[in-house]
Amino acid sequence: MKRVVVIGSGPGGSSCAALLQSRGLEVTLLEQNEFLGGKCSTREENGFKVDTGIHMFATGVSGPHGQVARELGVPQPWLSRDPSESMWLNEKGIWYLYQKLHSPAAIREVVMANITGRQEFDALNTLKRSVSNFGLRGLMHELHGIRKALPWFIEKYDRVTTSEFLHLFTDDVIIHRAMNCLSMLLLVVPSTRSSAGEFISVFSEIFRYGTLGVPRGGAIGVPRSFMRAFRRDGGNLVMGVAATKILVDGGRVTGVLGSDGVEYPAEVVISNAGLKQTVDMAGPENFPGEYVDYVKGLELSYSWMASKLFIKGRGLDLKAPSFFPIPQVEPERIFEYCDEPGGLPADPFLFCPIPTDWDPTLAPPGHQLILVGVPTSNEVDQEERSQKMLDIAEEKFFGFFPDVRDKVVARSRITNKDTNRITRKGTGECIGLAQIPGQTGVDKPHPKMPVEGLWAVGCDAGARGVGTEQGTASGMLVASLVS
Repeated sequence: MKRVVVIGSGPGGSSCAALLQSRGLEVTLLEQNEFLGGKCSTREENGFKVDTGIHMFATGVSGPHGQVARELGVPQPWLSRDPSESMWLNEKGIWYLYQKLHSPAAIREVVMANITGRQEFDALNTLKRSVSNFGLRGLMHELHGIRKALPWFIEKYDRVTTSEFLHLFTDDVIIHRAMNCLSMLLLVVPSTRSSAGEFISVFSEIFRYGTLGVPRGGAIGVPRSFMRAFRRDGGNLVMGVAATKILVDGGRVTGVLGSDGVEYPAEVVISNAGLKQTVDMAGPENFPGEYVDYVKGLELSYSWMASKLFIKGRGLDLKAPSFFPIPQVEPERIFEYCDEPGGLPADPFLFCPIPTDWDPTLAPPGHQLILVGVPTSNEVDQEERSQKMLDIAEEKFFGFFPDVRDKVVARSRITNKDTNRITRKGTGECIGLAQIPGQTGVDKPHPKMPVEGLWAVGCDAGARGVGTEQGTASGMLVASLVS
């Protein structure tokens, strides 16, 4: 029986390990933390259950997480709301985004938002520019490709930025603002840098499935369900032991050395630690020089950090369990501060999920949890700047909802420093590799690394998707290739 060691229990590692164990391989999974899931986990704090990251799950039960759970035959309860998002585009108020864009409720909301001015865009400009660039028949062809997310269509735009793609259709400032924010939300990269192919793929899937949601009990529900199947099928889960070295002999892996001093023998090693860290653990001398240089040159995503507001009573009472105010600045400048040393946002984009409005069991009775998230660079050594950013983010949030301030009974914050404490990578990125032209689709690093028996899994290898879903999609791919 082929022996496999999987490094890391994030969605990529845990899904891959569980699938391989279910298919008859002998799998050991090493998790360096004392809890499952890494950035996709849930911890107890102030009597609340709080995720280690800022999460909503783009395709929920219909996406990779749900697909793996169904194959493994384990329960993975999901919670969904409709409308799912509250958006603020201007001073005329909030409008709501529904799970299906063509549902009667969604169409009614868009019509009313346009009548009241809550959503305004230059439809005539958009139509003229689109027809001018594509012709009427060509425009219909493009819209069909977007709606269906056809593989050839996505590949056509993989090496184009989302902003460049949108300019083919419109110069409307409101659209570009919203799409830049959505790119940072879904891909954790601004639209001026993100891959249009990747953006089209994930955007289309969200509204095609209409199952955006969260797992019951918090984000840990995803890796925990996979590990339930893994242990049921005889897998060996080792907690609190980090992989310190991937053992290589004669150009092939022979196992992994753990931080407990134990050598875990294996014919196959699958690393969820990130490509850069995996090359370091296996020893750069064991790879072709050009591959080492290639991996060093790969770019990482940006990051999100958040203030966690623990509320007594109900602080917010929106129709949807999230709030997204779009900054009133030039679209291409919204996230400029992220790349400026010491840069701070004057008008930040906020990602404010209300986890307890999805799942009331995450809080003690009569309480509410609100997260106020703001994007940043992936640098770890910027704690003073991070705290200033979160101060600005909180003030903007309280500007919309001043009554919430007096209902806060406790608060805490998560920054890149905390993310690095979980991953121990020395960086604070949310995703892993940035989903930018040159790093997606056919240009995405292949999960099979150039050492015999060594594979990468997770957001650095082989798949598309939003955050954790990309990781599990990679787990499915690698499991199929290895088994």
